[in-house]
Amino acid sequence: MRVTLRDVAERAGVSAMAVSVVLNGSGSRKVTVTAEKAERIRQAARELRYQRNNFARAFRQGRTGQVAVVFQNFGRFNLHSSYRADVMNGVMDALFPHDYTLSLCPKLMRSGDADFISDGRFDGLLWCRPDLSEASASTLQHASIPIVMMHAPPGTVLGVPTFCADNDGAMRRVVSHLIGLGHERLAFVIDPVSEHSVEGQARAEALRSAVRRAGLPEPDLIVLDTDHRILGEYAKPDAPHTALVCFSDELAGFVLRSCERLGTKVPEHISVVGFDSSPLCETTVPRLTSINQPVERMAFDATTHLLALVRAAEGEEQANAVTSTLYDCQLDVRDSTGPARQ
Repeated sequence: MRVTLRDVAERAGVSAMAVSVVLNGSGSRKVTVTAEKAERIRQAARELRYQRNNFARAFRQGRTGQVAVVFQNFGRFNLHSSYRADVMNGVMDALFPHDYTLSLCPKLMRSGDADFISDGRFDGLLWCRPDLSEASASTLQHASIPIVMMHAPPGTVLGVPTFCADNDGAMRRVVSHLIGLGHERLAFVIDPVSEHSVEGQARAEALRSAVRRAGLPEPDLIVLDTDHRILGEYAKPDAPHTALVCFSDELAGFVLRSCERLGTKVPEHISVVGFDSSPLCETTVPRLTSINQPVERMAFDATTHLLALVRAAEGEEQANAVTSTLYDCQLDVRDSTGPARQ
């Protein structure tokens, strides 16, 4: 049976309020506990093996010490990509020094229950790669806890801070690099899940915009599911594209492996570009040209801002409630891009 404050108070011969002051650092400021009485309380607690109920304490204080990280589709940690690990490292580096607990919630928004976000289980929420409907955007906008989004362009949800790659600038660098190699027919490659994410749509539009500015034909959109046979078409002389720009390094890695299996040579037949410039790029064959997105720093900054909002909501400090941070992304040129096939 759990030992309570009252049990300790009875053993020490003091009030429960005095026990709370000594053991929990809470209680009425009017209660004064002498050094002798405090030691008696601690001795009683040791004898009874009293353990503080942090859940009850959190309930009284109106805080849980927990921050949730929500992925629309977390999947699993993958040997072929460091993206998820980079996000989690950034989040943990921001949270753990301040004694916050991390809750990973991949299905929070899929439940269809808007109350999950504001039902008191979390002090704040970091949402990565959101897939927004009108209903979920309204839920985020009116949530009773601080929320920050990562991988969402500025203004995605009114009043919700965002931390995102400068997709427009990134795609301009990609298009400039490919034009310099003689490429004119491009396609954007994305997986079915990312196709519906806010950043997936923003990144596709950024490529279209960069291509239009360069005066090239509109790029096609290729949604690459489990069937990769379309990649075998690029070994033929009449292939529809000369370069594929992929949503992520993870997807680009799959593209490279499928091209090798189907007899399509990279970059001789088709050039391939990834996004993240993760350590994976140095292990692929050929090494992957990719946009360098500082994922770990983005996650750290987003989580640090979220904690500032949490403390501001608790009256501990001031914080800028609304911010939109874009991260400049350079292009790391490796071996997967080359002169366009004539």
